[in-house]
Amino acid sequence: MPGADDVPAPGVFVETSGNYEYLTEGYYRCQDAELDGIPLTRPTCNDALDAYVVPVALEKAALAGLAVPEWYFSNEYFTPPAVVYGVNPFSRKFAVVRTEADRESAAKQLTWNFKYSMCCQRIEPTTELVEIRMVGGQTERGEYADWAYLVHEAFNLPVASIRLLKTGSLVQLSAIEILPVRTLTKQERRWADELVRRVRG
Repeated sequence: MPGADDVPAPGVFVETSGNYEYLTEGYYRCQDAELDGIPLTRPTCNDALDAYVVPVALEKAALAGLAVPEWYFSNEYFTPPAVVYGVNPFSRKFAVVRTEADRESAAKQLTWNFKYSMCCQRIEPTTELVEIRMVGGQTERGEYADWAYLVHEAFNLPVASIRLLKTGSLVQLSAIEILPVRTLTKQERRWADELVRRVRG
């Protein structure tokens, strides 16, 4: 399956590469479609930037009615347990920090020696991280089908990996990551093809 439409319908462009990070091929293909005046481009460059910057994604998700954890910025100290994401243009690293003993080394690494900020998400000691793969608003993990649909609707990403926080019955969005097209299963490839046909109308 190609990374993008081979023969786009007039006014429609769907990029299914699963990697829309700034300065990647997928991002530039979306940018080219927008600059060419294609009115229905998925995702737009703004969609991609909103999804991949964790604090922006959390705010956008909350505005769309999705459950998100309590979070805050810091460039050095945070209180474990927490899921912590570096907020800098050079890295997408994150850490699950459950003890005070691990806090300082995680902060130092994620802030590049306290140069950049971190997005710190409060969790409980029992919180689990769950990763689901979303293609066209669908996922092979049926128990998280609603999350796949809601994230797709809120962010307009055709293909993505979604990181969730699960604490008992409470599920919250933690982050949205890339999902390279080469890793898709046969079912996911079918969903990607269906999405392209659906958007084309």
